[in-house]
Amino acid sequence: MTTIDDLDASPSPPPMAWLAYRPGPWLSLIAAPVLLVAPLVAALAAADWARVAAVLLLGGVFGLTVTLPFGSRRRPTVATELLFVALLLLCSGYLVLWRTGQALLFPLLAVAASLAIRRRWAMGVVGAVSVSGALAVGFETGSLEAAVLVGFAAFAGGAGNYLVQYYVALARELDRTRERLAVAAVGEERLRFSRDLHDLLGHSLSVIAVKSEAARRLMPRDPDAAAEHVAEVEGIAREALSEVRSVVAGARSVSLAEELANARRTLEDAGVATSVSVPDGSLPITVDAVLGWVVREGVTNVLRHSDAHHCAIEVTVQAGGARVEIADDGPVTGRGAAAEASVSDGSRGGRGLEGLRERVAAAGGELRAGPTPSGFRLTAVVPVPEDRGR
Repeated sequence: MTTIDDLDASPSPPPMAWLAYRPGPWLSLIAAPVLLVAPLVAALAAADWARVAAVLLLGGVFGLTVTLPFGSRRRPTVATELLFVALLLLCSGYLVLWRTGQALLFPLLAVAASLAIRRRWAMGVVGAVSVSGALAVGFETGSLEAAVLVGFAAFAGGAGNYLVQYYVALARELDRTRERLAVAAVGEERLRFSRDLHDLLGHSLSVIAVKSEAARRLMPRDPDAAAEHVAEVEGIAREALSEVRSVVAGARSVSLAEELANARRTLEDAGVATSVSVPDGSLPITVDAVLGWVVREGVTNVLRHSDAHHCAIEVTVQAGGARVEIADDGPVTGRGAAAEASVSDGSRGGRGLEGLRERVAAAGGELRAGPTPSGFRLTAVVPVPEDRGR
């Protein structure tokens, strides 16, 4: 289990790791000086100031085109696509007027397209620009080698920038998913803690109440028996304290056999005749624990909410599933009616039955609870894996 100390001991990211998560437009902006420096120097050398202005304008529009997608929305929009169209028109005008720079302008357009065009169309536009550049250079120079080099350079520049942004977006989404999973894990742990605490204390306090009531009744006529019940209350209280500590430590385990024995003893102490039926053989640890929780919570409900005189607990194993049924003959009036009204509907169930439903559902099973003509029945079915070994 990962702890706070483990997180503190984790290796710190390298100094330049921020580039992987917030690269900004710098990777694309590098293309402008690399690809436009030659046309700019040639225009300055020829003192062609119109061409100088055109090259500078191309660089400015290119910079704006690749920077705007890194704004607050951090994705291409209609505005960025319109800027790309403007850059495309400027490049076309430049090529028509000066008929030079094809080998440099097409890679520039491909880089801009990879960022300014929305993802579902970006690589199509990059491919179209690459093919157009290869054809333009090939017809202009008559060199297949030059055509292939320009086409490859344009496609590599566009695809490289596209993949960088895609994987950066994927890394951000993974970070957000990890944060959501961490929040969900904390919530699940809190739910587990509250559910275990309720089940443990609810059962223990119910038993303590039953034995205390028995001790009070026996005190006038049989002090020794009353003292025995009081001693048992002390032992149950100590055991409950130990169980609460185990819940805090996350090490609480429940045994079906132990819970069945406790159920028989507790119910009979409360004056409820109890019959228990269990199958031969053993169950997987996870299934055994879930059924143990079902027995514990079911008996707690009988003690709290039922005026029953008899309770039957039956555990059966059928093809692919284990089933536990707890049925009592408590009346559907008074305390029994209140309990049955609270647990018969899962949406309105008490916290104990709600937590029990969650436990059983987490194991892939199903829990049913509701009144019967003779009392109340709680049934849980949990699937048993093919390999039933412990």
